[in-house]
Amino acid sequence: MLYIIIITIILFIILVFLFINHFNIDRNRKINLNNIKNPKEVLTILSLKNYDENLINILNNTNISGIIINIDNLEMYSLYELIKSIKRKINRKIFIALDQDYKATYNIAYHQKFKVYPSYIGERKSEEYAYKIAYERAMKLKSIGINMILSPICNTYCSEKSHLKENIFTNDKILASRLVYQTVKAQKEVGIITALKYFPKYYDDELYIDKETKNLESIIDNRETFLAGIKANADIIVMSHIKDSEKYRDFLINDMKFKGIIMTDYINDNKNAIGFGLNVFYKNIKNIKTIIENDIKEMDLEVCSKVLNLIKRL
Repeated sequence: MLYIIIITIILFIILVFLFINHFNIDRNRKINLNNIKNPKEVLTILSLKNYDENLINILNNTNISGIIINIDNLEMYSLYELIKSIKRKINRKIFIALDQDYKATYNIAYHQKFKVYPSYIGERKSEEYAYKIAYERAMKLKSIGINMILSPICNTYCSEKSHLKENIFTNDKILASRLVYQTVKAQKEVGIITALKYFPKYYDDELYIDKETKNLESIIDNRETFLAGIKANADIIVMSHIKDSEKYRDFLINDMKFKGIIMTDYINDNKNAIGFGLNVFYKNIKNIKTIIENDIKEMDLEVCSKVLNLIKRL
């Protein structure tokens, strides 16, 4: 009887501790969000080709979450120096991301004459090889300051003329799912924030889906590959250029049970500004604050908390 009383007391103490800890976590999240003048800035990333003092001033005077380095044919040393310069001039953690698509920088961990594209990995049909390449690349990128990568591409179809052709593993959906899983697993083990692309599908520069479409399942390029990336704990999924994007965002959350952050593909102006977990603005930053303040929809605290917690991991 005495043992039962002791065990009951111990369990009660543990439950009280867990409750207090959970309360403090939620309280800290609310404090962090309440201290931010414009929470919508937290949900913004800039993708640029110019990294001048104007950019540094914007980063230091806003709560914008990060940048995507968008420079073609960038050598490893130049990339390292650029990141070092940016980090030296700002006083907080931000996402410093690299994109996969068609950039020479995607293959920067390897000799430029031998570019290890996903299509080449797909031809090898080896999960071990996919893991090895992803792990080595992630280690190299992390060593120079990259903490986020927009990769892998989970699609299994594109037009023959698309720049994505070499960046898709294979049109074999089962094999592609396995390679996606190993790629995400390797990047996550290294500690690189991972973003899957492109949901629900990608054809060329723009994707238009009939708003009257009822069977959303039929639109998705390949449900299995995205589910493989989700299973491997991908942090982010990138939503392609589509009309009625909220419908597909809800499908991703409710039907595919994705609990991470949903990110837009590049926004070029205020006409297609939307409120996702991360909103990526491309090139034009002249009116960035005005667009963020007036055109991005308000997001709930849970979404903001997800982004802040991801930044804490950097």
